[in-house]
Amino acid sequence: MYNISKNMHIYSFSKKIAILMLVLFSTSLIFAKEPSPQEKLIELQKQARLYHDQGLAYQRNGDLDGALSFYQKAIELEPSFAEVFNDIGVIVEAKGQIDRAEENYLKAIAIDPTYLSTYTNLALLYESKRDLEKASYFWKKRAELGPPDDSWTKKAKERADEIDLILSKTPMRDLKEKEILRLTNKMSKPITPFTRDDLGLAHMHFAKAEECFLKRDYATAIKEALDAQQFDPTNEEIEKFIEKVQLRALSE
Repeated sequence: MYNISKNMHIYSFSKKIAILMLVLFSTSLIFAKEPSPQEKLIELQKQARLYHDQGLAYQRNGDLDGALSFYQKAIELEPSFAEVFNDIGVIVEAKGQIDRAEENYLKAIAIDPTYLSTYTNLALLYESKRDLEKASYFWKKRAELGPPDDSWTKKAKERADEIDLILSKTPMRDLKEKEILRLTNKMSKPITPFTRDDLGLAHMHFAKAEECFLKRDYATAIKEALDAQQFDPTNEEIEKFIEKVQLRALSE
């Protein structure tokens, strides 16, 4: 009788402990802290970046379809991921889907107007479509937004100037105005003696100018000749060449 009573007491105590643990567990579930919207967003952004990194790895290995798959997963989690839209544009443009590439590039800029690579990509895309006005616009935006010492900023400005000359109804006059402005700026700076390297650069630009002249690319020929003249300003041959190209361009 004593043993039965003792066993029942132990059983009753164990049962109470089990019930208490169950209550405590249930209470912890009820009062568990739910992640905040900000925390959920951060987690989604982290996963989106992982997908983007995987896409880049596939793209570097030449697997464009694999890369595209991961990029699409990334923007599903983070629709404001400008860099991914730009990268999708690069891939679909490489696959020949020009309109889709344009759409993705424009989305990237709409999301982040300071994302520089997209301006370059759009400018090149519009050049390929022979839409030079839009190409010039995006080259100018790239030059405007980029750091002054950045090589692509300088290339963008040069390319925009070249396209503007092509589009100009009076390219020779515009070139002359640019040259006058350049010389004015140059005269405001201390004059330094020309070196052998300067003459070498002058020769290189002049040779390219003559080559462009033979191809009837008169705008580029004058530009290269003016660059040559910058390094060798006393060279009369260059001056006569510029006049010859201007006359030929006006006559054709």
